[in-house]
Order: sequence, then structure tokens, then C-alpha cells
Amino acid sequence: MSDIILFITYEDELLQSMLIPQKNVNTHLSSKEELVAEWTSTDAYLDDDDDLFTNDSYDNFYFREIETNFLSDSEVNKKYCKKEKNCRFLFMYYHSGQESKANIHLKTFSHMAGILDRTMVLTNVGRSRIESCNQFPFEFYYNLNALRKLFPNVNFISQWEFESWSRHRFEKPSIQHLHFSHGDSLMPLLEHIDPIIEPVTHVSCFNKFDIKFDDSTIFQRILINSEFLSQVNDWNDSSTSLIKNLMDSDAEILLIKDDLGKEILTQTHSPIPYANHIIQEALKVKVTLKSYVAVYWHMDGIDPNNLSECAEQLKDTLQYIHDIHGIHNVYLSTDYPMFIESNDSSSQLTKYYNLTMKVLNSTKNINISSWVTFDAFGKLRDKVGDDDEFRATDGVQQILDRIVCIDADYFLSGPSKCCEQSNAFTKTVINARSELYKFNPSLQNIISRW
Repeated sequence: MSDIILFITYEDELLQSMLIPQKNVNTHLSSKEELVAEWTSTDAYLDDDDDLFTNDSYDNFYFREIETNFLSDSEVNKKYCKKEKNCRFLFMYYHSGQESKANIHLKTFSHMAGILDRTMVLTNVGRSRIESCNQFPFEFYYNLNALRKLFPNVNFISQWEFESWSRHRFEKPSIQHLHFSHGDSLMPLLEHIDPIIEPVTHVSCFNKFDIKFDDSTIFQRILINSEFLSQVNDWNDSSTSLIKNLMDSDAEILLIKDDLGKEILTQTHSPIPYANHIIQEALKVKVTLKSYVAVYWHMDGIDPNNLSECAEQLKDTLQYIHDIHGIHNVYLSTDYPMFIESNDSSSQLTKYYNLTMKVLNSTKNINISSWVTFDAFGKLRDKVGDDDEFRATDGVQQILDRIVCIDADYFLSGPSKCCEQSNAFTKTVINARSELYKFNPSLQNIISRW
């Protein structure tokens, strides 16, 4: 049986306050650098207390685990969700998009958790994804203190805290699994589906959680037409059927699998602010480069025969900007294989890539750099020891690239034959630059195609 449901929306009143500078963070910087630092610290709520690797809550985790073994269910509930009864959670354990899109969706579901009076589980992160199977805690990418300021009435816990809660509950919690998916109907449809316990448990790493996945688990799918979502933008005129449906749920855990490309409850472009160690790396890059052009050029899926011509066009554009404005520093955000193994150097595709970079590097009076040039996250790499997260083009450095691109004097991306025209990365950069452009005189454009 399928039910028609509608969604509520709200306008994000925090967008302007997140992007407009509020205070200086370094009185020793020049006026240009001061503006850069000002905007960065405001957007990320940079503070001295948000250190992932020295936080006592992490250091003392195992000691507190032993203490929890002696608590009753009501005491366990009170410890993790601040109440002895009605301890209920919302856990967006999977989003199909990359971090820039998943970020916005997690913010949306945090808002939903507040409406439903549920504790929001902060999903693990890694490889530019927000998924329960990832190895890094939420604060590896994001500033939890800033998130709490955005949603002061929402209780947040980390994924490992949620795992601990589930393990120490004597009576195992009940579950409702909700899958947001694409549909063809003009109106959203709610479907009850047969239990898919084994695939969900395996793919989503729920074997780590001690929760009651059995025949009593409710599995539902919400089929949504993305055209409908793009038209929903009025809180007062929209139905509250979805929220009412979820409020009536008796399940202690509301598991969310999100395969939608657009937000469900909100039309907001402002992301969850990023962690201090990411903001500090971005600030280091920006202060060093001062005036610079940021170029977003991901070559995956592009006909390699076009790369050389694309590079020549980009070279001419960079030369023009230098001749007119005197900007000689270029920051390149790319999926070009920065680390090429010796046994890969003979591949035909690598030859195309290398030729492309040789063309760019031949641009007169232009210095091209990337996150590799700055040894970004060098100390963090040594501490974490996860090469894949830092060597891949979809790891934490992609967040760094996005922040650096947002504050560039110029932002360039390629034409259709050279580069993907629209994705979550460029949309996020464009949205942020559109706001900055209103008050930051150093921005010469929002986006241009070379």
C-alpha cells in the first residue's frame, strides 16, 4: 500500500550570518589576508577547543565504556540522550552523494531530528563521504561546536557513542528503516516493503551495532520526484504529513538511507562548518598565495584527445588574467594523478595527463600549485596514518580545495569538452562566492569558463 505525503520546508536564516565577516582572527595580517581570515573563521566557527585528537572524550572512551557496563537501561539512556525514557535517535547512515552534497543533507536531517525530538547520530566520514562504514569520526571533517550553535536544541552524539549505547542496552532498541529514493510520481509516495535485513546489515556495517534487526523491523521507502522538491519552498503552505508520520513512530532508532539528490526539508546552500584542522590548512594556503586564480579541472571522463587543446585554452586564459590584473599565482584543484607510480608512467592515459600539465606549466610568469605543493595535512597524515584518505582525489583535501576555491580572486572551470559542467563541488563554490561577491571587493568573478 502506498500513501501520498508532502514535505515541509524552511528558509535558512543563518546563511548570511555564516558568510559575513564578524571578527578578526589575526591582527598581524594585511588587509587582504585579514579579510580572508575573517571570512574563514566566521564560516567555520574557528575556535581553540575543537581539537579532534586531544579531546578528552576520545582519550577516555574505553574507561567510560567499562563504567557503562554497570548501568541500567534507563541510566544508559540518560547518559547518551539526556532522558531516561523516550530515548530515540535519528541516524542518516548513508547518503549516495559526495561530501559537499551529503553535508547539506545531514544538516537537513539534523533539523528533522530537532522537530522529532530525536537525538541526532553524527555519522562517520571518509573518502569525501558520510557513511556508517567509514573509519573517521564526524569531527574529522566538521566542527561539532559550530553545528551545536546552528541547532542549539538538538542533542548530538557520535557514531561510536551510538554504538556504545546499543551495546549497553539490555533490552535491544527497535528500528524503523526509511529509504528516500527517486520516483516518477508527481507526489511523494510512502511504501511498506519486505524486510531486507541481511543486505542492510552487511553493506552498512550494522554488525558493529547491537540492535534488534528482525522481522519486527519496519522497512519503508519514500519515492520522490525531484521536480517536486524543487518546487517546495514555503514552510507555511506545505503539508506536515511526513513529520506527523515520523512523530507517530514508536521505533527508538530511525535509520535513514538517503538516495536523493536534493534536500528534503530545506532549500539551503550553507554547509556544516568544517573542522579547525581543515580551516587552518586552507588559511595557510590562502595567506601564502595572497592574490590567486583557482582552477577546478577534473579530467575523469573527458576524452583524453581533448586535454592538450583544453590546456592550451586554459594557458591563454591564465596569461590574459596575469596581463590584465597581475595575478601570477594559480591554485589547481584537479584529479590529475599527483602521485604517479613508476609502473604507471607508461600508460597512455598518464602520458596524456603529463602532457597536459607540461602545457600548463609552460605559461609565462605563472606559478601553479596544489594541495600537494603545500604538503597539506602533513602532520595529520603522520598522526592518522591513512594514505588512502590523503592520496586520493576524493579525500579530505577535496574539502580543502573547495574552501580555497571559494575565496579565490578568480574562479575558473572548463568548457563542456574539458570538464564536467555542474556538480556538487562547483555548485557549493558558486553559491558561497555569490554571497561573498556582495561584500568582498577582491573577488573578480563568481565563475568563468576558460
